[in-house]
Amino acid sequence: MRSRDQRRWWNQLAKTRARHRVGFALHPVDLRVIGRQATSPAACSCWMCGNPRKYTGCVTRQEQHADHRMRND
Repeated sequence: MRSRDQRRWWNQLAKTRARHRVGFALHPVDLRVIGRQATSPAACSCWMCGNPRKYTGCVTRQEQHADHRMRND
């Protein structure tokens, strides 16, 4: 288990990266937006930003391999 100072360091690093990602806009950036971007880089959960499996029904390679193994056994 990581110590508290390591978790705080990684959290601060993620917020710094999010600030660089979001902060290039011309308007001042809200701190809540930076925190949201640090914990979850997806802007929202719409069909363009969210999980493609939820909206298109695509299966991952891992699921394809598992289905293939089950059919062959």
